[in-house]
Amino acid sequence: MGYYLILDIGGTKTTAAVFSEKGEPEGDCFLVVPSKTYEGCDAVFQNTVAAGREVLQKTGIDIKEIKGIGVAAPGPLDHESGVIINVPLMGWKDFPLGPELEKEFAVPVRLDNDGNLGALAEQRLGVAKGARSVVYMTVSTGCGGGIVLNGEVYRGFTGSAGELGHMSIDMNGIPCNCGSNGCLELYASGTAMNTRMRRDIDKGIRSLAFEDISYDKEHVSGKILGKAAEEGDGYALSFLREEGRYLGIGLANYFNLLDPEVFVLGGGITHLRKWFYDEMLRTIERCAVSPVSPDRIRFSELNDKVVVYGAYCLIKEFLKD
Repeated sequence: MGYYLILDIGGTKTTAAVFSEKGEPEGDCFLVVPSKTYEGCDAVFQNTVAAGREVLQKTGIDIKEIKGIGVAAPGPLDHESGVIINVPLMGWKDFPLGPELEKEFAVPVRLDNDGNLGALAEQRLGVAKGARSVVYMTVSTGCGGGIVLNGEVYRGFTGSAGELGHMSIDMNGIPCNCGSNGCLELYASGTAMNTRMRRDIDKGIRSLAFEDISYDKEHVSGKILGKAAEEGDGYALSFLREEGRYLGIGLANYFNLLDPEVFVLGGGITHLRKWFYDEMLRTIERCAVSPVSPDRIRFSELNDKVVVYGAYCLIKEFLKD
């Protein structure tokens, strides 16, 4: 029996865990440390190595028992060579993270981006387990995602498939850093929701949501919306119905394009589904070419661990093959 070291390098935090052959986190330990994402490639590498060694120590697993390492990292990246190609905001370019980790730990390493790994985890272990075609989207800071077709991650010709947040829903809309206009994540993401709430505070809109934070724009969040909606606040209820419309437009586009067996929605937005779900379904019904039954739209239960589980699936299957 062997183990797998799993590393998830995010923009603000890095998570490390050790998984057994059966897919169980050893000691239920998920070590979370701050990322050094913007301090350069060497700082990122050393921080990642330190997290890996610390979780091995905490779980009492010797590196000699580790069969391989699964890594989630920002992209674009080459999942076969383990090289992160170019992440301008973080200053990463041609960063051979995979090969360097292989040298450090002397075991095979496999990398992929978080969207692809989220889709893989949901199709292998999550709410879409066994489905042949799955689209996964997480709605949090942005709208990222991944695609599984015929049971395998679909990466596209250049490896950049699955940029779900950058499907335009309004070409005359808000300019996006990607170069387009009206991208879904500019309307439906947690960041977009916070931006709208700050704008509405500036407009003088009154709401229980804003009263809860004394109209301090720095403290807007989905949590205050949910609390206000629970109390029947008109602004919060209307705001979340609008969120449902944005998500519905996006999902209808994905169903029209790929017709997946299951669409999985993850991220912090899922905690608010009680108030946007019906509007999202109505919008999908209006915009999708073919009928989409509600049971094809599911909400992640792996939640913030989904990428870690996906990295486990990635390295285990790579070694098996």
